Amino acid sequence: MMRTLFQWKCLILLGVMMMSTANAANEPLRVRSVFDINSAFCAIKTNGVLGMDNRDSAVVGRGFGTSSTNALLTLENGENEITAEIGALGWFSKENISDEARKMFKPDAGCKVALTAFKGGQSKVLSQLTVAIGKDGVPYVDPSMDTVKTEKIVVKKITAQQVEEGHLSSDYLIDNYFPDGMELYQFTQKVYLKGLPEWKWTKATPFTGKPEQIQALKIAYLELWHLLAEKNDIEIKRYLNESLKAWAMTTGDSIDDIYKSNTFVDDLKHHEFKIININWNDYDVEVMNNHRMVRFINKSDPSFSPLIYLIVNENGKKRLRGYSPIFSFIDGKFIPVI
Repeated sequence: MMRTLFQWKCLILLGVMMMSTANAANEPLRVRSVFDINSAFCAIKTNGVLGMDNRDSAVVGRGFGTSSTNALLTLENGENEITAEIGALGWFSKENISDEARKMFKPDAGCKVALTAFKGGQSKVLSQLTVAIGKDGVPYVDPSMDTVKTEKIVVKKITAQQVEEGHLSSDYLIDNYFPDGMELYQFTQKVYLKGLPEWKWTKATPFTGKPEQIQALKIAYLELWHLLAEKNDIEIKRYLNESLKAWAMTTGDSIDDIYKSNTFVDDLKHHEFKIININWNDYDVEVMNNHRMVRFINKSDPSFSPLIYLIVNENGKKRLRGYSPIFSFIDGKFIPVI
């Protein structure tokens, strides 16, 4: 039986809201992207924001990954999108192989992501994508594996995120971490939700790339950079307040525990902690979530932001680490929201 879009919306929303039982009344609503990846590279995104990928596993030729990420932070009431991007492991190979060999997927390669709501001991799958490899060697969504039928899936063939040399010391880079010219198959599906927290970023002024906005974003980074350089733990925590509150609301943990879970909190205690000066030419702007979220990313390794620092580990070796918040323009300034 065919259902209208409105009927599907109602069914999904009802599924989320019915989990608010008496026993779970004090439990936070959690919405997570639960994924399972086999013999491939796969990136999981919610409204264009990367939640998790298995790049580390792909680099060493394994291509596995089973876990979940906190998707609620990037979701809003109404229309949302979940995305799975899949690429062949051959792209990460250091061997001298042909372009066709790099693009070739293993027959058992696949990527499954299920946007799942949790309340107390109950769970509900809201949307699901199961990507498999067809007989023609091309990824496709296997409809027989998806138990939740919602919206049409949009499929695109895209070029993966590309990098440039020279913007981060080669001592801290992996040659094949972001393969040159790598092709990805992108699968995107809409999902409609209700009863979610009203995050501040939903009311953010869209980022358009105007010079005054870029300058304001740089100022926001510099404020945090100086606090880190001063090891001003109290003021750093205050500066991150909005993002800490969001994480606490979606996990049930305290703001203090969320703050302490950041790697930089312990790293600040190192007497040889040294934050690196920012050269803005080393960074590009990455815009996400309908232009309401933005951050600077390093051109040689997008996993790094301008907030990078060095520490010396127990073996006396220098280690490069960093903190990469996501900002939104709210009430006349950029603030970290994730």
